[in-house]
Amino acid sequence: MPRPMPLPLLILAVFTTGVSARVLTGRQVFDQTCQTCHARGIAGAPQFGNRGAWRTHLAKGMKVLYEHAIHGYYGYSFMPPKGGDESLTDSEVRAAVRYMVAAVRPHGLALDPHQ
Repeated sequence: MPRPMPLPLLILAVFTTGVSARVLTGRQVFDQTCQTCHARGIAGAPQFGNRGAWRTHLAKGMKVLYEHAIHGYYGYSFMPPKGGDESLTDSEVRAAVRYMVAAVRPHGLALDPHQ
């Protein structure tokens, strides 16, 4: 008969099952999730690399962009929370936002992630 697992290890196993130690980069998150809408501008999503499409979004500042990307936005466009992938961490979503914004910001303009 197999020995039972000690309680602390059992608790650890239960709470870590399905939790990944991976941390995705902004580009990886974009490729995995965001590109579904942002590659073609589906549901009003500003297209990746299109400065004109991002102009009004950028004017709101990074703080608002992060908020909409993490918690969703339902207004003149549709943005599901975390792009519809709830397994993403807030940090991974912010990295994806920074990746997309970096593709459209004027060269030489510093990106303030706290804005």
